[in-house]
Amino acid sequence: MGSIKDALQKAGFKQTNSENERARNDKFKGNSKSNKFQKQRNFCEVCSCIYPDVERYNHRNPIIHGTKWICCLCADKNEIHDNCRQTAQSDFSKKNVFRRNYGPTLKIEKNIVKK
Repeated sequence: MGSIKDALQKAGFKQTNSENERARNDKFKGNSKSNKFQKQRNFCEVCSCIYPDVERYNHRNPIIHGTKWICCLCADKNEIHDNCRQTAQSDFSKKNVFRRNYGPTLKIEKNIVKK
């Protein structure tokens, strides 16, 4: 006499995932290419667009209160000074082509060791 599993397979039911597939998927989740791209933010919270020059700003502008990740264009429009910039994680910052039109562009060191 066979098991219930064999009877269900004969009746046409299929398994959704076997244990081997689940173990294999969990093993490779950390190595996928999509996880590498999630380390860098490129979504501007002000204009809701994707730009390569999005940086984190700690500002006090009441017009765009509550937004932290802002593109260079929106930061210039809303007159947010570059002193408020917290990160240098964008493509433009990494290539040293990050430029601001409102005020001076500050150079943020990426590997600062504070003692």
